[in-house]
Amino acid sequence: MQIKTKLLSFGLLSFVSINSYANLQIYPSKGLFGLNGSKHQCKSLLTPLSEIIDSSLSCNFEKAITPELRVQLQANFEKALKQAFPDQVVTQIEQNTKNRTYVASLDVVRASEYLVQKQSTTEIFLPLTVSFKLTNILTGEVIFSESKTYVQPIKVMSSEIGQTATDQKIITQYQNNMLILVQQLVESTKAKLKLSEIRTTIIDRWKSYLILDKGFDQGIGKNDELSSSEGDLIRIVHADRDYAVAIPIMLYGNTKEFSKMTSNVRQSIRKPKALVMDIIRFGDEPKELVEQIFSDATGDNAPFTLVPVNRRYSALAQSISEETKLAQAEDINRRELPDFFIRLYVTPTIGYEQKVGQLTQQQFVYSDVMAEMIDSSGRVIHVAHASNEIKDIISDGMGFSLENQKEVALKNALIKLAETFKKDLKFTRTDLKVSKSDNQIISIQDHGKQLNLGLKINIYNSQTISGKQVLIPTWEATVISRDGNEVTAQLDAPIGKSDNISVKSGDIIQVDTQENAIDSNLSRSMCAFLATEQSGEIQFKPFTMMTYYGFAKYSKYPFYATGVDLEKGRSLKDNIQYMTENAGFKKQLNLKLFEPKTCIQPVFKVNVQPNSLICDANDKNCRATLDVTTGVRLFNENQQKIGTQGIKQEINLKGFSMQNYKETYLLQLLNDLPPLLQQTAQKADSTQ
Repeated sequence: MQIKTKLLSFGLLSFVSINSYANLQIYPSKGLFGLNGSKHQCKSLLTPLSEIIDSSLSCNFEKAITPELRVQLQANFEKALKQAFPDQVVTQIEQNTKNRTYVASLDVVRASEYLVQKQSTTEIFLPLTVSFKLTNILTGEVIFSESKTYVQPIKVMSSEIGQTATDQKIITQYQNNMLILVQQLVESTKAKLKLSEIRTTIIDRWKSYLILDKGFDQGIGKNDELSSSEGDLIRIVHADRDYAVAIPIMLYGNTKEFSKMTSNVRQSIRKPKALVMDIIRFGDEPKELVEQIFSDATGDNAPFTLVPVNRRYSALAQSISEETKLAQAEDINRRELPDFFIRLYVTPTIGYEQKVGQLTQQQFVYSDVMAEMIDSSGRVIHVAHASNEIKDIISDGMGFSLENQKEVALKNALIKLAETFKKDLKFTRTDLKVSKSDNQIISIQDHGKQLNLGLKINIYNSQTISGKQVLIPTWEATVISRDGNEVTAQLDAPIGKSDNISVKSGDIIQVDTQENAIDSNLSRSMCAFLATEQSGEIQFKPFTMMTYYGFAKYSKYPFYATGVDLEKGRSLKDNIQYMTENAGFKKQLNLKLFEPKTCIQPVFKVNVQPNSLICDANDKNCRATLDVTTGVRLFNENQQKIGTQGIKQEINLKGFSMQNYKETYLLQLLNDLPPLLQQTAQKADSTQ
């Protein structure tokens, strides 16, 4: 059985075959990425479903990756690449070729084991997902990515599960599957890899800025890095329809011709860029698989462009610096941050089985996922939610395992989430003007309230160059205060490092915002100094996340993500730093995220009402009543409590089995809490 998945899908009318590009080089990395470190625990067939293992790899797969197999994989990988791309594959990265050399690497995304019992025999399914990436080793940009899943089951007697001989069969099958996937990935890349080489010319200069003759209509966008045949490198700091403005990174002479390789569709160049920053989950779902499914389902018709990254770029760069002549310290970690960040949330997938007949069982699986988009100020500008439910009757154990069904439900939920997330998200580009400038502080008239507190903006100077009106980005700035329609911003750093350009009245600010902007003076975040308070008989891990979502979705006031990370305990700033430092971005991100004066502490209590839990003689057809209290405490900037809001409600359950009472309670809370949290947010708004 073979399942094909695709991470990135691109198209350009002017694409031609990769073999037409004599300048493009591909360097096969040595090594297999994505394997667990020594501190991680792997999963086995006998791992209890209730035990959460922070790993997407089975123990047998890790045993399968022997030193001998690594040597064979590397040899097969290099041979397949040379056969597919005989004119592009190189054995070294030289200083004078580094700008046009892309590193081919293999990442293991997951290796799982599922049992499907069929009377006296059992099929063991071994889904193995591997990703092939072509990465610009200088920037961390992934120019092409292809993932494939290969599933080849083995059949054993049910009594042989857990035995050494069975484990060895699994190990051997994993080794065969891995070799097959490597070959298939390279062949698929050869068929799908279509690149466009975009060439542009410097037509003029203004101070240290370079004015180019092509813009986003021709496929050149902000933060692109372009190189020359001599090894020069420039970065685009602004792009319009028919021109672009760049700054030099490495210029050795008077080169005027620059180019870049791209696989992006042209319409995506002008869209705001967003990075999937993190996946917060409460189980052992592989983060890369979650991101892959969501990214693929988002597609090219979203109002934003997802920035693909190699999460193991840091390890890859270290490996390449050891293998080649690339000067790692000088050449990497220069990438600029995108405009927006996306964070995904995966609640615990609920799954259980219960008998419905003498030989039949019903499987019930429920997956619930959420997503948010955060701007450069730390404000949550958009949230979405989706779920998927599977009910399946299986006969005499002949069906897919619960773990397999949970993965299917999660995939379906993520696809729904991507569609829901992009459906109502709209961006408008607004042009504003500087009204006053005083040293490092500027004033901007913002009648539409488009500028959030903490938002990073660029200041543009309008110049006539070569007969064309050109906007030159001169300064980065951060919005620091608002008084009615007047916004104050602080200048952070000049974009042209060698220039001394002052900001003056009439200079322009361009910002991509949502249509419904709200004054961010009245805003909230999660309290960084207080954890969620949970009490009662039933503990519900997703409550903090659901409260966060409820206020971001339903409150009329802006909500900021600058409180503590819901999983790792890091602040948003630290989390962005942590998540981007391994993907080629700048080490010093100069983030100045806004922190609201008011924060909330979620409060939650659930008890089973005394004497309400009643079942029949077989502990089936149970009913119970839950007493649920949801609420928040509000605190000011001095950590003083300034208010409390909450909702109390009874939730009646019936028709469940005591065998699955925990799952029943959790499922009911997932369904009933959102409207309660909506009411909580609205009550808190009324007292602001």
